[in-house]
Amino acid sequence: MTEGRIVKPLAVFIVVLVVILGGTFLLAVVNPGSSGPPDGQSIDGQSPSQYQPDAVNAPVDPEEGAISVDSEGSDKRILVDTSHGNQVSESELEPITEAVFEAGHTVEYGTSGTASFADSLGQYDGILIVQPLGSYSEAEREALQEYTDDGGRVVVLAEPTQTRLSTGFTQSTTTVSFGANNATERYGVRMGSEQLYNVDDAANDNNFKAIYASPSDDGDLTDGVETITFDTAGYAVVNGDAETKFTAVEGTRTLETRRTGTYATVVRNDNMVFVTDSTFISSSELYDADNEVFIGNLLSFLLDGEAPDPGGGATPSAGFGTGDSASTPAETPPEPTPTPVPTPSGS
Repeated sequence: MTEGRIVKPLAVFIVVLVVILGGTFLLAVVNPGSSGPPDGQSIDGQSPSQYQPDAVNAPVDPEEGAISVDSEGSDKRILVDTSHGNQVSESELEPITEAVFEAGHTVEYGTSGTASFADSLGQYDGILIVQPLGSYSEAEREALQEYTDDGGRVVVLAEPTQTRLSTGFTQSTTTVSFGANNATERYGVRMGSEQLYNVDDAANDNNFKAIYASPSDDGDLTDGVETITFDTAGYAVVNGDAETKFTAVEGTRTLETRRTGTYATVVRNDNMVFVTDSTFISSSELYDADNEVFIGNLLSFLLDGEAPDPGGGATPSAGFGTGDSASTPAETPPEPTPTPVPTPSGS
């Protein structure tokens, strides 16, 4: 290769480099201190507000507060149903168990011994049913109805139908649905078919599926509560005497059909309360918004119930011993009068 072929490209490169460095030097002299904006400073037209450092961590609800349980009496008992494929564990409910214990009461999981769900109801002041996947038998539905008629309290936490992905050697999807509509329909309420969402940042908890709900009525359940948040919220279909206590905030829609409406999320019918989400009781959501106040109200509602048969088990056919359907002991028949034996003559 000749010397000219090497020197000429090299000279061109040097000239270009000198021009670039010279231009940079002149800009610094003409406009000192403009080597670039300080870290985090917005440059108009180049850095949209959503990419600025102060927008990296979106605001979330503060994790604060405490569960306060207010109930009359002492030594009350709450039963957590575990016999219907319920999607709940003792570890998830540990904060609730602690709050109830601190107030002088107890939480028990499942029935003891060989007693059935229906036969055990009368021993408890309140029953907590969390996302049951199984349905309730006719005998269990009758027992629940009789239990609430006689002063017991029931809280049902439900979730809308969801599709879950199972992983392993092969991936598959499973549809999970609330299974106790056949029991809650007796109280004028059933779980709706779709999940809810809200894309308004002021109407969700940093996630379009984590919707807000607000009180729509006064009462013990709404006392001290302005906003609650549900991560997997559905809606309740209501009829009869059931009263809506909380509704999803304005702008909430159904996830699949995109329908806007007024959606009931907490409903009460006398001694039964129905909530269209169960995730708000988990440790990660327990203290979001006013969730802890609402949970305290739910626990107080359960503990204000009265065990229909606190001394022992009850059978659905016999009632719980306090209502009109309670059985009465059968009268003991009088003993027969002995027939005199004739005395033989001559004895």
